[in-house]
Amino acid sequence: MSLPHFFAGAPPLGEPVALASEDARHAVRSLRLREGDEFTSSDGRGGLVRCRVVRAAHLLVEGQVLERTEEPRPRPGLSVLLSPPKGDRLTWAVQKLTELGVDRIVLVESARGVRRWEGDRAARIGPRLEAVAREAAKQARHRFLPEVAGPIPWAEAVVPDVEPTVILWERARRGLLASLPEDRPDRLALVVGPEGGIPEEDAVAAERAGAVLAGLGPAILRIETAAVAASAVVLARYGRLG
Repeated sequence: MSLPHFFAGAPPLGEPVALASEDARHAVRSLRLREGDEFTSSDGRGGLVRCRVVRAAHLLVEGQVLERTEEPRPRPGLSVLLSPPKGDRLTWAVQKLTELGVDRIVLVESARGVRRWEGDRAARIGPRLEAVAREAAKQARHRFLPEVAGPIPWAEAVVPDVEPTVILWERARRGLLASLPEDRPDRLALVVGPEGGIPEEDAVAAERAGAVLAGLGPAILRIETAAVAASAVVLARYGRLG
């Protein structure tokens, strides 16, 4: 059985690790952690420690580091750029992409996007989705936390000359698997457009700039379904799944 996992840092051997009050409450009330029990904690950047609980109270759980390991981020680092779907579907997408192990999630404002934020709402969406990603990473017991960015305009987000970029487009002539770089790249961006589809002029302009247009078959998938399915294909292709 896996140990409870948190993102409370990964200090050296013998050092203390204190859970945030909300995590401590969950650890004591729901997980029933007591003195002598063990848990793991990550710094979100590849460091992971195994800890033994030395203090457990209502809003305070402290552990002492027994073991520490460090791993580099796996390659390729996968960024998923998606036009945000409506309602709770965005939360679901961020949750599932995090569980899969996506490294970066970017909200993109595209010409046919159905969801936009302005002012204070735009400032609040990032922290809210970061919290969703953090909880999903805890559940999946990941070492790493994904970066959550945006909303960013299409022209600023989709920059094929910076990293290999694959754009899911329903009119693409090749499938996704056949469109991926044969050699493992350091980074890869996967772009998922809005429900209304990516305008042809945007797709063609991105292709001219170096992006690859790829399809996921004849079925028209929802944004979040396409993002998760395509991410799983990419991660599996380069040995990051299974």
